Amino acid sequence: MHVSNLILPLLTLSVTTTAVSALHITPQHKKALAAQKISEPAKREGVLAAAHKNKVKRLVKKKKRQSCQVRYNATSIVTSSTAEETASTTSIVGDDASAIPTLTNNENWANATATQTSSSVYETASTTADDWGFSSASSSSSPQPSSTTSAETSQSTSSWSKVEEWSGNSFFDNVNFWEWNDPTHGTVDFLGASDAWNSGLISINSNKRAVMAVDTTQVVSGGRKSIRIHGNRVFTGGLVLMDAYHMPDGCGTWPAWWQNGPNWPEGGEIDILEGVNAFTQNQVSLHTGQGCTMPSDLNSNQVGSLTTGSYNSYDCSSTNTANQGCGVRDETTQNAYGSGFNSIGGGVYAMRWSKAGIAVWFFPRSNIPSDITNDSPDPSSWGKAMANFPSDNCDPYQFFYDHYNIFDTTLCGDWAGADGVWNYAGYAGQDQSCAAKTGYSTCADYVLNSGSSFADAYWEVSYVKYFNSTTEV
Repeated sequence: MHVSNLILPLLTLSVTTTAVSALHITPQHKKALAAQKISEPAKREGVLAAAHKNKVKRLVKKKKRQSCQVRYNATSIVTSSTAEETASTTSIVGDDASAIPTLTNNENWANATATQTSSSVYETASTTADDWGFSSASSSSSPQPSSTTSAETSQSTSSWSKVEEWSGNSFFDNVNFWEWNDPTHGTVDFLGASDAWNSGLISINSNKRAVMAVDTTQVVSGGRKSIRIHGNRVFTGGLVLMDAYHMPDGCGTWPAWWQNGPNWPEGGEIDILEGVNAFTQNQVSLHTGQGCTMPSDLNSNQVGSLTTGSYNSYDCSSTNTANQGCGVRDETTQNAYGSGFNSIGGGVYAMRWSKAGIAVWFFPRSNIPSDITNDSPDPSSWGKAMANFPSDNCDPYQFFYDHYNIFDTTLCGDWAGADGVWNYAGYAGQDQSCAAKTGYSTCADYVLNSGSSFADAYWEVSYVKYFNSTTEV
């Protein structure tokens, strides 16, 4: 998770789940997991660079980390449920007979810590075009499109086939909940699954959409309750679609839909939908190990523009750029982020990770291509992407592998709460600083004392869908 004319790194953390008949775990693996301290998960150490009034990037450093993963056969998925999920059935509306079998935790395994170095802690998933390298992961239990084509498309010739869907009553069966301290040092208290259901911060609404909210109790201490979920599915290459009707918005918020690999930054990070405070523009970012660079004509092949900063903006290496990486901000597409996104009923974000590279599109609610709604996506018909990172000098399977999707709403933290961000305006569509908008001199004071201001800080997600292609991946 990251950023900007500001760029921030977001942590990565990957774990495992059982409920899979072909799962093989070595005694060393289980021993390493048992030795971990749940109260001390991997942390990203953030140090924000001084803010520059000429709008250069604001940077945050984060440590490398490793993850705990195991291999399994995607065809061996079975349905299971935890006691927490059983106890929360009163929060779920209706039935979904078409729900896809999903994975849940049978053991509360802690995530790998930043200090782990043993390669025996995890076994990376093997990746083939047929099984898409899936594994399981957990961490505790008139709008303008960015595409140049119309929503009305001809009959699809898609090479992509759907392999998994999170939607309806089973949406939260596909994820696990982060319930430790925020690695980005936010004024936030992330809840585990049971507390999230019982507090009402997660639910399936009457439209069978997943809702992930922030606590609106007016005054709190320590941190405001919020949600961070990690997808169970671990994958290398593919096409992922996310349809949301609403996203968190407003001063103090740092929402993101993103994905991560093991051993950050060597496994790569892709920030698909991210921003802070009252931004109205989305930024898509890559963070990698050394060696991944972008071509000088990058901007001519995408709707967004490469952000500039103190380092080489074409170098995606976190090491070489103090975690700046490669960021593309879309200053053209209307209503792709924040309040504008919510005002049109959101839309669909699509991330294609293929041999050609990594690309992200956004389609507003009124202009979603028919091939997407028909589950036969055809990116070749979508026109120019919001962000397009070609594979010319950045092998998409060398610098990115074994990813899992993450939704979270951090509050304040290393980006949204940094003095140079809280007190600054004039970038990413935000024309007034949050200090001026709220009357609070710090983000933390605002978050702790103004709960009613976070009524709009929620995700409302219709689905997340994963597709595979035997020719493009």
